[in-house]
Amino acid sequence: MFKIRSMRPDAEELSGPVLASENDPRITRVGRFLRRTHMDELPQFLNVLLGDMSIVGPRPERPELAEQLALAIPYFEERMRDVKPGITGLAQVTLGYSGKPPPGSELMPFSRELSNPFHVDGAEDAVADHMRMKMLYDLAYGGAMDDLRTFVPLELSILVKTPLVMLRARGT
Repeated sequence: MFKIRSMRPDAEELSGPVLASENDPRITRVGRFLRRTHMDELPQFLNVLLGDMSIVGPRPERPELAEQLALAIPYFEERMRDVKPGITGLAQVTLGYSGKPPPGSELMPFSRELSNPFHVDGAEDAVADHMRMKMLYDLAYGGAMDDLRTFVPLELSILVKTPLVMLRARGT
C-alpha cells in the first residue's frame, strides 16, 4: 500500500509496530497536517489503479499489527474476507481514526457491552476495544455486499461522507 511517510524514520525503533495514537509524538509536524487532511492517503489511488485496493472497503492494517489484533479479537481477520481493502470505509466515515464511537452514534448504546468484554481491571478504553468497533462496521459493509439494494446506497453514502470527513479534518 502506497502512503506518504508521516512519522519519523525511527518511529518504531524502540516500541516495535504499534498503532498511532492521538497526539502521537512519532508523527512529524508536516505528517500531522497530512494525516489531519488525509492527504497521506492520496498515493493509494495508485493501488486502486493497480487493482490492489478499492476506493471503498475496510481499511487494511499493517501485517504485524493485523496478526496481533487477530490474536486479541476473535474473527478480526474475517472483516477482509472476499472484500478488497479500501482507501475509505464505513468505519472511517462513522468512527474516525480512533475507532471510538462518537457521542450520539448508533454504536454508543452498545459500547459498554463491546468494550472490555471480560471485565479486566485496568483494560478500559483499550485499543482492542476500538478495533473491535471498527471490525463491526467492516463486517457490516461486507455483509451489505450481498444485497445490491442495500449495498449501492451504503457505498454512495460512504463516498459522499468521505469528503465531509476530510473537510472537517478528522483524523490523527
